[in-house]
Amino acid sequence: MEGGGSEGTSRIYTAALIAVMLIWAGSFIFIKIGLSYTGPFNLALYRYVVASPVMAILMIAENRGFPAIPVRDIPAFIMLALSGVTLLYAVQFVGLEYTTATNSSILINTSVIFIAILSFLFLGEKFSKLKVSGLIISFTGVTLIISNGTFSLTQLFAEKTFMGDVLIIIDGFIWALYTITGKSLIPRYSPITVTSISFILGTVLLIPFAVYEGLMNPLMLSMTALFSVFYLGILCSVVAYVVWFKALERMDATRVAVFVYLIPLFTILMAIPLLGEHVTVYTITGGILTMMGVYITESS
Repeated sequence: MEGGGSEGTSRIYTAALIAVMLIWAGSFIFIKIGLSYTGPFNLALYRYVVASPVMAILMIAENRGFPAIPVRDIPAFIMLALSGVTLLYAVQFVGLEYTTATNSSILINTSVIFIAILSFLFLGEKFSKLKVSGLIISFTGVTLIISNGTFSLTQLFAEKTFMGDVLIIIDGFIWALYTITGKSLIPRYSPITVTSISFILGTVLLIPFAVYEGLMNPLMLSMTALFSVFYLGILCSVVAYVVWFKALERMDATRVAVFVYLIPLFTILMAIPLLGEHVTVYTITGGILTMMGVYITESS
């Protein structure tokens, strides 16, 4: 009976994780849709205006009150908020104005490459030959995606998605900073507490960006824009995060991490019919190489 129950639980979490990958893949679609109605900073702000109170309720319920945060941890939480919410989504949403949902879903995974490099530089983690080969394979894939088969510098800079692709790669680096910073806090706080506080602080820090852009009245947003905001805020930032962390509690971390490789595939399958995106042979080849390199780097 025990084995059957464990197998049943594993199947439930497997199905739940596939659903989460679909939700996160859909985020690239709904960001593109939302950007048709509002600016990137407003879209990012309202996403977290929706998500933060829900996460705060979950955190308070888990801790039976608002957790006490020692003064020494405040700088780390501010860094976490900047790298995990404010700068991460300000840069990502601007990047998505200039590139495709497909490219973004692949290139954001360069975060694994940056995590490996930062872990080597600051955490003393080993850099094996296999990891180096993974970095080279990923770099080759990224180059193919950005260049789209163009190997002239003049033509490369003229590529329609070049600026957006570069911003998404920078976003991967910002996510790596978030991950490295989060490592120092996870031993002392639960994942929901770390996520909630970074959401709350990150939302506050997004306000100046939205004001600079021209703060929109949320009541003036169209139903399509509001649906995008709630999809991103509730499904992507709350439901998906909670399921992800619950799966990590019940399943091996490596097994959970593998599901992330479904996101580019799901994004492509949605972006072609919904956004009319065209996928070239260079995007497909580059995507396969990038994800292969990321897998090697992550697993070595």
